[in-house]
Amino acid sequence: MLNCLIYIVLNNYFTIRHGMCFNNSNFVFKKMRKLSIIALALVALFATSCRNVEKSKEYQALLAERDSLQVVAAAANGDFDSALRTINEIENALESVRAAEGIIMMENQEGDTNRAVAEINAIQQTLQENHQKIADLEKQLSSQGAKSKALTETINRLKEQLDAKDTYINSLKEELNLKDVQISELNEQVTGLNENIENLNAQNENLNAQNAAQQEMIHSQDAAMHTVWYCVATQPALIEKGLMTKGGLFQAKELVSEAFDNSNFTKADKRELTTIPLNTKKATILTKHPANSYELVTDENGAQTLNITNKEAFWNQSNYLIISIK
Repeated sequence: MLNCLIYIVLNNYFTIRHGMCFNNSNFVFKKMRKLSIIALALVALFATSCRNVEKSKEYQALLAERDSLQVVAAAANGDFDSALRTINEIENALESVRAAEGIIMMENQEGDTNRAVAEINAIQQTLQENHQKIADLEKQLSSQGAKSKALTETINRLKEQLDAKDTYINSLKEELNLKDVQISELNEQVTGLNENIENLNAQNENLNAQNAAQQEMIHSQDAAMHTVWYCVATQPALIEKGLMTKGGLFQAKELVSEAFDNSNFTKADKRELTTIPLNTKKATILTKHPANSYELVTDENGAQTLNITNKEAFWNQSNYLIISIK
C-alpha cells in the first residue's frame, strides 16, 4: 500500500518536471500546480488512513484527475512541437526568399524582366502562405490559452520579417513595372523615329527622283539649246532630200523654208563642233552665217574643210548648216 502511494507521488513529481519544459507556459504551470496539490492530498490521505485509501472515492477521483492532467500535458507538449515545426518552416521559407532576392537582382541587371517578375510572383505566394501559417499558429495558441513570452516574441519577430519582405518585394515589383513602362516608352519612341526615318527616306527618294527629272530636263534643255544640224551634199542630193527647189528657166534654185526634216541632217553640239571635213574641191555654204565666223581651208590635195572660228556668231542666225559640194 505504501509503495503504491509512493509511486503516485513520484509519478506526479516527474510529470510536473516534464510539464515545466514547455517554455515556462502559465498554462502548463497551473496544471502542474494542480498535480502537486493532488500529490499532497494523497499523502494526507495516507497519513489519515492507509488501509482504505485505495478503495476510497477520493483516491479514485484523484487518480482520474491525475490521468486527465497527464493527457492535457501531453497534448500541450504535442502542440509545442507543432509550433516549433511551423516556426522552422517559416524560417526556412524566409531563407529561400533571401536567396531568391539575389537571383531577381541578377536577372534585373541582365534585363530578363520576365523571369524576374516570375520569381517575384513566386516569392509573394510563399510570403502569403507563411502569413497564413503565422495566423493559424496564433489562433491555435490563443484557443489553448497558452501564453509564452519567448514564443510570442518569436512569432512577432517572424511577422516583422515577413512584413519587411512584403514591402521589399512590392518595391522590386514596382521598380520592374516602372522599367517595363520606360522600355515600352522607349520602344514607342524608337518606332516613331523609325517611322520618321522611313518618311524622310521616302521624301528623300521623291526629292532624288524630282532632282533626277529636273536634271534630265535641264540636260535636255541644255542639249536642245546647243543642238545644231548640218548637211553636206550635192545639189541633186539636196533637191532629192527636199532641202532645195529644182528651179526653172526663169527661177533659180534656192533653199526651201527652214522647216526642215531633221532626218536629212547630222546632229551635233555647237559647243564641240569646230571642224567639218567637206572632201571636195568646191564647196558653197547655202545657209546664212557671218563671213567672219568661219573659213574654208584647202589642204595639199585640194580638199576643203570648214573651220568654225566663232561658234556663237556662226550659229547666231540659224541652227542649220547646208553646204553644197561638187
